[in-house]
Amino acid sequence: MIYRHRVQVICMLCLFPVFLGTTLSSLDASPSKPVSELVANRSGQTRQVGKMSVKAEKSAKKAAQKAAKAMSKQAAPLITPPKLPIVKKKSLSKHKQIHLEHSESLSFDAFTNPDFQVLIGNVRFRHEGARLFCDSAHFFPQNNSLYAYGNVHMEQGDTIFLYGAWLYYDGNTKLVQVREKVRLENKKVTLFTDSLNYDRISNIGYFFDGGLLVNEDHNVTNELSSEYGQYSPQTKMADFKNDVKLVHPKFVLTNQELLYNTTTGVADINCPTDIVADSGYIFTDKGWYNSKTDQSQLLNRSYILNNHRRLTGDTINYNSKTGVGEGFGHVVLIDTTQQITLKGNYGYSEEKTQYALMADSALMIEHSSKDTLYLHADTLVARKDSVYNAVTAYHGVRFFRTDIQGVCDSLYYSTRDSVLSFYQKPVLWSEQQQLSGDFIQLHTKNNQADYLHIQKAAMVISMEQDSLYDQSSGKDLKAFFDSAQVKRVFIDGNAETIYLPRDDSKKKEIIGLNHLEGSSLNLFIENKKMKKLVVWPEPKGKFYPLNLLPSDARYLKNFVWHDAIRPKNPEDVYREVKPEEAPSANIRQRMTVKADTPLDDKKTVQPKPLKKAAPSKRK
Repeated sequence: MIYRHRVQVICMLCLFPVFLGTTLSSLDASPSKPVSELVANRSGQTRQVGKMSVKAEKSAKKAAQKAAKAMSKQAAPLITPPKLPIVKKKSLSKHKQIHLEHSESLSFDAFTNPDFQVLIGNVRFRHEGARLFCDSAHFFPQNNSLYAYGNVHMEQGDTIFLYGAWLYYDGNTKLVQVREKVRLENKKVTLFTDSLNYDRISNIGYFFDGGLLVNEDHNVTNELSSEYGQYSPQTKMADFKNDVKLVHPKFVLTNQELLYNTTTGVADINCPTDIVADSGYIFTDKGWYNSKTDQSQLLNRSYILNNHRRLTGDTINYNSKTGVGEGFGHVVLIDTTQQITLKGNYGYSEEKTQYALMADSALMIEHSSKDTLYLHADTLVARKDSVYNAVTAYHGVRFFRTDIQGVCDSLYYSTRDSVLSFYQKPVLWSEQQQLSGDFIQLHTKNNQADYLHIQKAAMVISMEQDSLYDQSSGKDLKAFFDSAQVKRVFIDGNAETIYLPRDDSKKKEIIGLNHLEGSSLNLFIENKKMKKLVVWPEPKGKFYPLNLLPSDARYLKNFVWHDAIRPKNPEDVYREVKPEEAPSANIRQRMTVKADTPLDDKKTVQPKPLKKAAPSKRK
């Protein structure tokens, strides 16, 4: 009996491998089949907790099939979950364990997949302040990680909500990898994408296959999209790269890299950027733009186009809501309608009032006619008065055009009356003629000179030969133009003139000097030469032969030839006039010849040419 009993025991031990092989073959445990099929085929060999409804079973099967399909595509480059994960056991002493709060069904296969549990139906997890909800999940307790499928919803506190079709979560690294129809909500900010990794340690979510961030604030919605980007709910900063586009109700911003603060609405710009709006266009490669206040600061020679104006500068402060722009450093303002360009180291512009100011080496370039006018002053102001345009130049005015040059303290021009006014000792030149007085007004018609009015201390001088000049002076002077040429000069009050008659020879040599005085004077000019002179009433005159001309009779009382301060070219308008060269200087000390020098010696003392002055630097 003892012997037989031992034989039976030995036989059972020998047959155990056969029974084991038969069992395994009947289970058909192929690793290529989905987890739901493994669960169904092993109902006799699986330990179950709870009872699963038919609806929950169908939902779990559908979620598992969808997850398997997504795994096979491997659409997400940063997550490649294996069909049967190889679990590397880690020490959980330094990491808190993921807690399973609820599941309608829990399945565990001790033979083929002993490392994960299959959870189906209203699954809930909790881990260090975050809660996870899904339809089904594969839970790896030893590895402290899980895969969640179907209606995935993760909450962190009451400010961060993450949604997706499925995700993988590592409880040790706190990295969440969400895929398909992903939505990250953080108060008034929502991020949409198909692939998102969210780092719970650094509180940063980043996408790599296209994303859209929607920021809603005070009934204004900003939409920021790009190919790659990241968003931090903690700092409220969004860093987007590659084909970046910021859509605002008033403008669209495009570039390749943008740093955007969802709280302040400020976009930091560090690459070539285009901002297009109904009111205008902005280009910059460095600066910032506040989408809430429409205030911006643009650096590195940025420019703004608005209707008919273009503002360029080293630094520009601009508000697109008010239309106010302020430029610093090499500022250029171009008005295509008025055909005017303003330059300077400081500029200010208002689009609504069409007001513009330029200071610090200010220069106006007017190119509406064939000849370009260059005008420099300490400050230039262009404004629109009702329907009329007006330009004002303050202090140190110097201008150059090929047919006319001039200097004065200030000037003003308005299209209302088409009058150009020169203030405080103005001096004008045209070819060999010079005009001066206390106050000068140039009246125009159809952009052509009509007549010139000089008030108080009027003086007209025309250089004829060496140190000999035709001269006319009086209290009030008017010069009338025809086809841009002076045809008649009328002087009223203390009229006085010196003219140089010529002989009838081919050389037309000067034969003497004629000095006339009277109350009024009319001078008629033809081909730029005096044709007739009329003085009334009771004219007084005296003729001096050239060889008998005394030195004190060559010039009228207030004669000064201001050639030293005359602008010679466009660059010369920047030259600063010395005090001794100003029109108010002692006239007798500035004669081109000495008073006691005989005329026939023809020795003249020419003033030394001034060095060209560079544009003044910004203070």
